[in-house]
Amino acid sequence: MLPIPLNNHVKLKIRKMTIPSFFILIVIYNKNPEESSTIVSLANTDDRFKTNMRCLVCDNSKNELDDTQKRKLDYMLKGLEYQYAYNDGRNKPLSEIYNETIKKLRSEEYLIILDDDSVFDSELFGKCSLAISENKDIDLFLPVIYNNDTVVSPAVLRRFKGHYIKNIKTGRIKCKDITAINSGMIIKAEYLKERFEGYDERIKFYFTDNDFMSKYDSTHNELFVLDYRMNHTLNFYMRGECFEKKKSRFRDLRRSYLILMRRKGMWLYLLTQIYLFVYSIKFSIQQRDIRFIFVF
Repeated sequence: MLPIPLNNHVKLKIRKMTIPSFFILIVIYNKNPEESSTIVSLANTDDRFKTNMRCLVCDNSKNELDDTQKRKLDYMLKGLEYQYAYNDGRNKPLSEIYNETIKKLRSEEYLIILDDDSVFDSELFGKCSLAISENKDIDLFLPVIYNNDTVVSPAVLRRFKGHYIKNIKTGRIKCKDITAINSGMIIKAEYLKERFEGYDERIKFYFTDNDFMSKYDSTHNELFVLDYRMNHTLNFYMRGECFEKKKSRFRDLRRSYLILMRRKGMWLYLLTQIYLFVYSIKFSIQQRDIRFIFVF
């Protein structure tokens, strides 16, 4: 699915607007720079946006980029102020990375969170810049995220059950019960540094996005959905993974989900326990492995 093209009226407005300052966080995992569609997309971004960007490439891979790969990254991100940070072979929890990144932000910046497999072009920054200039009071901007032909973000999380939205409304929308995936979020730094309580570091990977959206919902009435389509891959498991790795992911998802629901009350927490037990049975059938029923 390609991004929606800009019409002449929008192009004229973008040319006249002030481009805000962006801090781009990219978390990569076991990929070289040219293997990351996010880094490739950023490398191909118009230079006029790069002059207003800082970038942190946070590497959660087992092995650090070698000198050749670092030179490749330097070449791809030329003209862009960036830092490469290797986490010493540790797959550092996203909640920790996000909290550490917030400390690095300047108050006038907007944080853009990206995984390593997103696809976008300069129109993302153009439409985002235009929306920011016309909606100074909004703290969160979201592109429309597609996985193949399915809109996966924004979505609805009502009580303990989530579902996708078929007809996405762009512009300012009420944020009640709205959730979104991390990749593509554009968040005002002033909000993150001054009013956001921080990511719950007990929630390590899965549901960090729901953790943020739940806290945002509790203090805001609106967010802004950009008229921009961005492609992103959603793969809960990688092909050929052994049971132990799948179990670890499944346990993290289950544990994080329960932490999130426990904050919302004991009744929802108990209902989620039942829901997850039923889900584990269905997942065991799907994976043809009864052991998932006993993952706690």
